[in-house]
Amino acid sequence: MEIINIDNNSPTVFPEGCVLTQGTFDGIHLGHVELLRSVKELADEFKAPPVLLTFKPHPAKVLRPSRRMRLLTVEEEKIDILEKIGLDYLAFISFNTKLAILEAEDYIRDILVGKMAAKAVVVGYNHTFGRKRQGNSRILEKLKTRYGYKLTIVPPVLYKDEPVHSSRIRKDLIEGRFESAVTMLNRPYRISGVIVKGQGVGRQLGYPTINVRADDDKLIPKSGVYAAKVKINSNWRLGMMYISDDRTIFDAEISIFDFVGDLYDRYVTVDIFERTRDSMRFDSRDKLIAQIASDEKRIRKILSSK
Repeated sequence: MEIINIDNNSPTVFPEGCVLTQGTFDGIHLGHVELLRSVKELADEFKAPPVLLTFKPHPAKVLRPSRRMRLLTVEEEKIDILEKIGLDYLAFISFNTKLAILEAEDYIRDILVGKMAAKAVVVGYNHTFGRKRQGNSRILEKLKTRYGYKLTIVPPVLYKDEPVHSSRIRKDLIEGRFESAVTMLNRPYRISGVIVKGQGVGRQLGYPTINVRADDDKLIPKSGVYAAKVKINSNWRLGMMYISDDRTIFDAEISIFDFVGDLYDRYVTVDIFERTRDSMRFDSRDKLIAQIASDEKRIRKILSSK
């Protein structure tokens, strides 16, 4: 996959034209995958490059800078997922106040047609863009003849009779409906980050852990115990992950099964497959150790088929 960075001074990126979809694509869920499938089909028809046009930084960072981001996929994760899907081109356009105030028609003329030379545009049924999100599929339909592009509007992908979208997945992760979230993502939920020093509590209990500090913008699921795999030196190792209600130092701690070694300051990738229980309090050390042993047995069984 080729990655292209676009700013105000960039010339037309695809002079011979392209087929594109656009948006933040946070999570790259089942709905996004359907958009990308349509883009690739049209790209074959038009014999033009298939492109995802997305934004850097995330528009919310510019429009609502005081509000903490809760992203399903940070940039590195998004790139990795799109490469595995088989996207040919990922174009990042600089999102700033100048871009944010562009009227919908100006955005179509200057960006979609001017910068990208789009022969065809693929959007979801609820896609919005431009100043105050005034641009939508109706405006794209109205202006397609004037600006010379074909328009495809992709209907929603449904899960449990409701559309799949990023905000729904975020809500499920925050509220503990993990199975629903990963079903709509169609893959494990991923957290990547640097291993930092903890207080050594796990080691004292006979279950040493690594403590992962994720990107500040990353959404961390609801507290509890999870079945996870950790990528170390290109190898995936089984483990159980605990997410605490208090994440002032790190976001998650993971006991890696059958592993001994020092991983401090390493950057690791964690794929989370299942939420096995809520966070609990124990009135004795022995009860806590017994519960952890039970968690390990259950999680090894879960991960043996993953």
